[in-house]
Amino acid sequence: MTRYNSYRNNINQITESSTASRAADKVNDVNRGLNDIKGETLKLQIMVQAMLEIMVEKGISPDLINEKIDKIVEDPKTFEPVIRGSKPCPVCGRTVVDNGSIPLSGTCLYCGTTVRFPPHFESPAQ
Repeated sequence: MTRYNSYRNNINQITESSTASRAADKVNDVNRGLNDIKGETLKLQIMVQAMLEIMVEKGISPDLINEKIDKIVEDPKTFEPVIRGSKPCPVCGRTVVDNGSIPLSGTCLYCGTTVRFPPHFESPAQ
């Protein structure tokens, strides 16, 4: 019976070790994936910033860009928002969070005001 218990304990240890190893491998895979996504996001941010600066340098008004952003944001089929922003309500001052159901907008829980969260570009200092 002692031999059986020893054998059983060894199998349990091997199983636990194997499970822990697989879990660690999965965590490493997820971390590598997140680093890839962070790198791609940074690359896209740099490219968008460069395009914006070139457009403004070539005489395209930031107001025109902002109007286009607003038009795209108003179409809920355009994209699914991932980043949830927050800012103070312009009416009551309480914090409003991007609700995610309507792209880049939220509704104040206290006064019902709809608050927009579109990314607007600033005019360069002249």
